[in-house]
This record gives sequence, C-alpha cells and structure tokens, in this order.
Amino acid sequence: MKRFVGSEVEVDSLKGARELSDVEHQLKRHLDFKGLVIVMLGLEDSNILGLSTKFPANFVFHPVPRSKVRNERPHKILQHYLNSKAKFRLNVKWNPESSAYTLYGRGEVLEEWRINPRYDVYVPTKGMVDKLVPSYGIKPTLMDKKLAGQYSLYSGAKLIAEMMLSEKGSHIRVDRRGYEEVQTADLDYHVSLNKDLLELLEAASLNYLSSFDVDYAIVPWSGGKDSTATLILSLKALDKKVVPVFVDTGLEFKETLKYVDDLACQLGISLVKIKAPIKESIESGRNLPTNKDRWCTLLKIKATQDYIKDLSKSGKVLMVVGDREAESSSRLNRPATIEHEDYIEVAPIKLWSAIHVQLYLALNKVSPNPMYDYGFFRVGCYICPALRSWEMSLILEDDRLKYVREDPLFTIFAKEKKVSV
Repeated sequence: MKRFVGSEVEVDSLKGARELSDVEHQLKRHLDFKGLVIVMLGLEDSNILGLSTKFPANFVFHPVPRSKVRNERPHKILQHYLNSKAKFRLNVKWNPESSAYTLYGRGEVLEEWRINPRYDVYVPTKGMVDKLVPSYGIKPTLMDKKLAGQYSLYSGAKLIAEMMLSEKGSHIRVDRRGYEEVQTADLDYHVSLNKDLLELLEAASLNYLSSFDVDYAIVPWSGGKDSTATLILSLKALDKKVVPVFVDTGLEFKETLKYVDDLACQLGISLVKIKAPIKESIESGRNLPTNKDRWCTLLKIKATQDYIKDLSKSGKVLMVVGDREAESSSRLNRPATIEHEDYIEVAPIKLWSAIHVQLYLALNKVSPNPMYDYGFFRVGCYICPALRSWEMSLILEDDRLKYVREDPLFTIFAKEKKVSV
C-alpha cells in the first residue's frame, strides 16, 4: 500500500485473531482513530463481516475474493482500497420514515445503486430542480454523478431517470423511468439526521490539519462549495494562520466575486486577491483553453505558487486545497499530502462526497455560492472547458446571466462549444 499511496495509510493486522471476540477486541484498538478504518477480509474470514454493525461509520468492512488478503495481487489491493473509500463516500440510503437520506448505512438501498471510486452524489439544488420539473416532468431528490456527463436521478429510493450531458452544444438528454414524486425533508433536517457522521468527518479533517506545524495556511478559494468547506475547516484548525487566496482570471461570474467578498466579511477574514492573466492572454490572441490544453489552470497555479514562494521566505507554508477523489482520476490517485519545494500541499476533504460538503456548509450556517442555486454543478470561469451542456443552457436561458452572454469572449467560447448565443 505504501508503494502506491505513501504515508496516506497505516497498515495493521488482526494479530492472528480468529475468534470473533478476539477480532472485535483487536478492532476496538482503532476506535479512537479519527480517520477511515478499512477492514479488508479474505474469504476465510468472511464471518467477521457480521461485526460491522458494532462499529462506527468510519469503519468500512471490505471482502477480498481470495482466501487470505495477502494472496491478492498488490495492484488489486490498491483497487480494493479505492473501492473501500468509495463505499464509505457513497454509503447513502433512503429512510422513508423521515423522508430523508442517511449517510451511515441505515435505510433502504437505492435502486441500481453502484459503488465506483469516480462516482459522486448530490442533493439537487433549487435551480437544478426548477430546470428539470418544467422541461422533463421530474423532480429528483438525489443525483448520482457517474462518468462522462452521466447522472442517475432518484426520487426517494427509486431511480426515476438517467441524464446525459454533452461536452458540446446545449442539449440535455433525459431518459425517464416510472416516476412517482416523493416529498423529501429539507437540507437542515438532513444535517440533523446525519450530524454524527458530519462531526466525524470534521474531526478527522481537523485532526489531520492540526498535525502540521506551519506559519501560514494558504487556502486557494474559488468560491465553490469544496474550497469553501476547506476554508471553514482550515479556520477551525489553524485559525489566524489561514490566508484565503482568490485567483481572479478576469472571467469570473459577478455572483462569485460578490460571494467571496460577502462571505469573507461574514467570517471576519482578510481575502488576498491575486491575478492570473487569462483574459489578457486570450485578448492578446491566445487560443481558448480546451479540455486537452488547460493552460488556464497552469496560469492559476503559477499565480498561487508565486505568492507562496514569496510568503515562504518568512515561514513554513501549508497549502490547503479542496480536491476530492470523486472529481477526476488524477485527484483520485493523488496523495492527500504532497511535499513541494516551498510548501506542503494537503487535501483535508479528499474522501468526502458532494453531499458531505453540502451538508457540512449547512451545518456551519454557510450559504453556498448563488451559482449553485441557479442550477450550476460547478463554479469556475464562464469560459471553462469543463462546462457541459447543462451549464451552457443555463447561461443561455437565465436573465441574471445576460451579462455573460454579452461578453465577446463568451461568444467565441460558445461558438467553439457549438452553442448559439
């Protein structure tokens, strides 16, 4: 495991225990551990799976299809590790009594629910629902984000539709299934129902962040939900050492610019704004960024690293990023802790799903960026190559985003995306 993920894991054994009482005793040694405890079991030890109900939600029991775990090939062990983390992240069930979703394994299994390290799960925002109801006649209460723009939409435990978003154009394909609308509890009730798990996630992240002895904690804050949750965690763990940094590309949504200023004021923090000359580069003749050539990301990284390099002359620097495993294959395989020349990079919410982030912000009474309420899945520049047909259709339809449609650079971007403004 250390060959693949370095210091991200500590490996222990059951010390030869075979009787269930002895196994339970060995596992209880890890009850105080703040992070995720993965219990891998071979076929010979499958009876141990019955102990899973006796341990808290941060214990994941995972069977390996070999008589003993040590008989499995190393690269397969890595896949079991990734699947175990995904099993924790996607442990969503429907509780019909409370009309809400639980994130700790109690309730009805969702129809055709699959575990995949690259899948993610959301509570749909008002804007998402407002777009789906009149156009497609469905009102989802949960969204399962899969690969390549595919989403499974749920109402309660029932799979009601499959949605496909394309990289080009503004077309959205929705394949409906049998549908019966289910009323669901609001976000605050979901927070109260899952508070123990949210506090467990927070404790693990705070324990991780507090383990670093640094002078500055740089938080690259885009105004998106992930970096906002990361900022809240960093402030709790590292307090006055935190330096939130907003990289302005010149192509930000006005709503995002206002959001970071307003929330910084609400949190009582000073926001550092630095410039990445992306708009200027395009206006000077450089081609727009594409999925194959995201030079814009490199400029943003360089702007942040230049700031860190200067800051590191007066102390140790920690960069706290909001990367999550479910977002991309690169983030899935990237270690939680990376040592660079001038700083250490850490990802305290690497294990979280989108629904964890949504509920954590609600737990802390922090409103998300209004772009999510508009219906956006992600927040970034309005010429981001990662924008799919869903976001493009929102920009075209929403009167509040008329200023984006009127931007000449967006007109060029829309043409490349095969969208008529």
